[in-house]
This record gives sequence, C-alpha cells and structure tokens, in this order.
Amino acid sequence: MNTTDTTIANARREFLLALDDTQVTGEFLRQFLAQAETATPDLLDSYAADEMLADIDAARSDWDVDYYRRQKRCAGYNFSKERLEHLIAVREYFRQEGYKGFVPQAVSNGGAGADKVSQAKREGAPSAYRPSSNLKKFVDEGDPLTIRTALRLELNDNRVTGQDLRNALAWAKGRQPDLLEPYADKNFARAIDPDRSQWLPEYYNNQIVYLKTNFSEERFLHLVEVREHLRQLGVEGFAPIAKPSTPSSQSAPRPRAASPMADQAPSAPSEAVTARPELNPIFKIALLFGGALAAVVIYLSLVK
Repeated sequence: MNTTDTTIANARREFLLALDDTQVTGEFLRQFLAQAETATPDLLDSYAADEMLADIDAARSDWDVDYYRRQKRCAGYNFSKERLEHLIAVREYFRQEGYKGFVPQAVSNGGAGADKVSQAKREGAPSAYRPSSNLKKFVDEGDPLTIRTALRLELNDNRVTGQDLRNALAWAKGRQPDLLEPYADKNFARAIDPDRSQWLPEYYNNQIVYLKTNFSEERFLHLVEVREHLRQLGVEGFAPIAKPSTPSSQSAPRPRAASPMADQAPSAPSEAVTARPELNPIFKIALLFGGALAAVVIYLSLVK
C-alpha cells in the first residue's frame, strides 16, 4: 500500500469517527464529502449492496441505532457517497429526535466559573476594544467551540490588525475561562517553529489547522506573529486591507466594516469577504474539522 492509499484509508477511518462526534454538524460532514471528492475522487467507492453490504433503507420507521451501526460498518467496506450521505441523514434524524449519544452537549458557564470570568474581565483587553459581531455573538452564547472558530476566522480577515487579534483573544478569554487549552506538541498539532525562515504561507496554514487540535494561547499568538511577519514581507494574500471610513453621522467609530446586515446577529461564524485567497475551500473545511481528519484532508488536496 503506497502513501496515497494509506492516506485515503486514514481519511475514511477519520470520517467515520467524525460521525460519532456530537459537535460535528451534518453540514460540515457534507462539505467534507464535497470538497474531498473534488480533491481526490479515489476517496469514494461506487455504491454497492449485496448479501454482505446492507442496502439503504429510506423508511424512517426502520431507522434505529442498530440500523445506523450496521450501515456504518457497511460504509467501512463500501465508502460510497450515497451510503455516507444516508448515514448523515439518519444521524441528523436521531439528533432531531433527541437520541442519546447523538445530541450535542451544551456547555454550562455557571457556578464557580463566574468568579473566574469576573477576574479575567478585569485582566482582559483594553476597555476601548470592541469585538466583531460574530465574536460577540458566540461569546455571549458561551460555547467554547464556536468561539474558537470565530477567533480562527478573524485571523483570516485582512482588515483585522495584529493588535486587534491580541485584544480579541484577551477579550474572549476574559469572558470564557475554559476557552484555551494548555499548549501541547502532539499528533496533528506539531510544535511551533521559532525559525522565521520557515514562516511561509504553507507553515501558517498548517499552524491554523494545528490550532484547531490544540487551541492554546501560545499557538494563537504565534499565528498572529507569523501573520504580521508575512505582512511585513509583502506576501500575497496577507497584505492589510483598510476598513471603510466611518460615516460622520455615527456617534462612535465601529471597528469592523459595516454592511446591510451588520446589525443582525449571524447564525454561524461567517468567513470574512477579505479572506486570503490561498486558504482554499479544502483548507477551510480542514480548519473547521481539525484533528486527524484535518490533516488527511490537507494531504489529499496536495496529492491530487
């Protein structure tokens, strides 16, 4: 088995494991399939059903946990788009019906954590800092996973300065004490490299993915530093973009570019319009997934 075959096998295994992760949405799984199919068509098999591979059953009345597990085992032998999309549909049905083990767990911020929040707020970002609407919305909701996604997407907004990013992290950390993890060097979260000669766009993109696996303060601030280094070198896709001037009728300056929907709370962390071009869709999906699945997605996009 060559490297590509091994990587495809790993991608399939990690996708099936991701089905068991209650924090991964069906939409993310569908995006992965669409992008991975484009990057590496060999990832998917043609649909097959026989005495060993159970056929897909569209009748919801027959969908129970045993059926789901049986179909998942079949997908291990017949990794077809039809079978995987069916698994996602069954999984979403279970989530809607509240099946145990399929519903995302809510994160609670009450109790003793409140004291830590108050203390962190006093030690956080400057009082003049105003977060973006995305970041504020998800910090208010209190889910560390979506807050982390919002912060990673701010890294990809060329209107945001390095100081804004540092302030954003301090502000979010001050309101969500369990936002950050201890720094770790592990599988799919390789160590930070202090050698600036290695700070290239590819290194930056890889570190973005590692941040998903190990969302530590050290990694985030390192990415800010690498980002500023690439800006100073004039690397394409990292050049700062000026924010639109603030209309004089407003009583106070707004730190983010306004749009017709600016005052409406977004439903999910949205990708900035000014996202750097080299972070293509396959990398965006990898960033959202993180972990081993992210690594194999990136590899698949490179070996196409």
